[in-house]
Amino acid sequence: MAETSIRRRLVALVLGSVTAAWLAVTVAAYFDAHREADRLLDAHLAQVTSILAGGAGHELLELDPEDVGEFAEIGSYGHRVSFQVWNDSGELVLSSKDAPGQRLSPANEGFSDSALAGHRWRVFTTWDREQEFLVEVGEDHSVREAIARRVALNALLPLVAGLPVLGVLIWWSIGRALRPLAELGDKVAAREPLELRPVALVGPAETMPLVRRLNELFARIQRASELERRFTADASHELRKPVAAVRAQAEVARTTPNPVTRDAALDQVIRASDRMADLLDQLLTLARLEQGDAGVAQDTVALDQVARATIAELASAAPGHEADIELDAPDSVPVRGNATLLGMLLRNLVANALRHGAPPVLVQLACEDHRVTLRVRDAGTGVEPADLERLGERFFRGDSAAGGGSGLGLSIVRRIAELHDATLEFAPGPDGRGFEVRVSLPVAG
Repeated sequence: MAETSIRRRLVALVLGSVTAAWLAVTVAAYFDAHREADRLLDAHLAQVTSILAGGAGHELLELDPEDVGEFAEIGSYGHRVSFQVWNDSGELVLSSKDAPGQRLSPANEGFSDSALAGHRWRVFTTWDREQEFLVEVGEDHSVREAIARRVALNALLPLVAGLPVLGVLIWWSIGRALRPLAELGDKVAAREPLELRPVALVGPAETMPLVRRLNELFARIQRASELERRFTADASHELRKPVAAVRAQAEVARTTPNPVTRDAALDQVIRASDRMADLLDQLLTLARLEQGDAGVAQDTVALDQVARATIAELASAAPGHEADIELDAPDSVPVRGNATLLGMLLRNLVANALRHGAPPVLVQLACEDHRVTLRVRDAGTGVEPADLERLGERFFRGDSAAGGGSGLGLSIVRRIAELHDATLEFAPGPDGRGFEVRVSLPVAG
């Protein structure tokens, strides 16, 4: 249906364009023929008048009027041509049979136009050599119009006769040209719903952009499907243990008669529920970030202000730990990025340092070589050298990691860094003490 619609539209456009162009050529040919006919017939009038004027005198006056009339009617337009011969006394001495009884034109020399006896005349007037006879030869303007119309009609007739044939040829040609689109549609329609392999880049150059866009769409759909499957697998894998723990503690709380044991079990249920909520939040955040392949909206962000706001938020969530976080930053640190995601990156780094390291946690900002370096350092026992290369993998937690956590925090940090074209480094702290994360971002502007 779509192909037929495109074909009809193209045929209408091409055929309409050809018709319009042909009509324009016909109109131009009409006016050109009119001009050429005027020139040709003017030359003919001047030539005939000169011949008659050259023969004016006794030889011309001896002609039989009947013979003159028959002579004037020779040819397709002969009956439209008339001539008159006047003497210097203003008397008509000779004329063609259909010529009017009065002068064709009041002019005494050269070309002129006049209206006489309901007709418009084109007249050429001249005197003989002795200036005794005035010769006028006139032609009806309708002759010239008829010639121009005939030329225009001759140019228009092939269009009228050939337009249906041309329409069929255009219809067939466009159908042939659109066949690759129909074949591409058939290939896509014949696919299974989950078949997302790329379409072969074969066909005319004009169809290649469409094929590439289809392949890009298939790739995005495939990636979205993989992310959905990964999210489902990750959620089912990671939630299995806390769900089992919640069930076990709930059974303990239900069956035990001891209030202390019941309260402890319920506390475990609450903690496991919080862990599940945190895990789901991180899984959803990571899934959203992994779908942001096209980039995120970025602007100039004051990273020092983002750091202060994030640290204040973390401190307020854990009263009594305000002194555990230190900030060392200049007053203005502009970077190019997304304020929300950069706040999320810093929040995960600080929370990771508080959970797995030891206070104090130092957050430091410094400008170096047109880049801004963000450092988050804790005073804990550090990370085993063998685990440094794996940090940032989904659900990876080193053997030396203390505290809880799902192993997704640094995965989120890595993804946010990728979206900001930032470099991410994991290293031991100064003198081998603690653990440090360095994020290098481009300076705004």
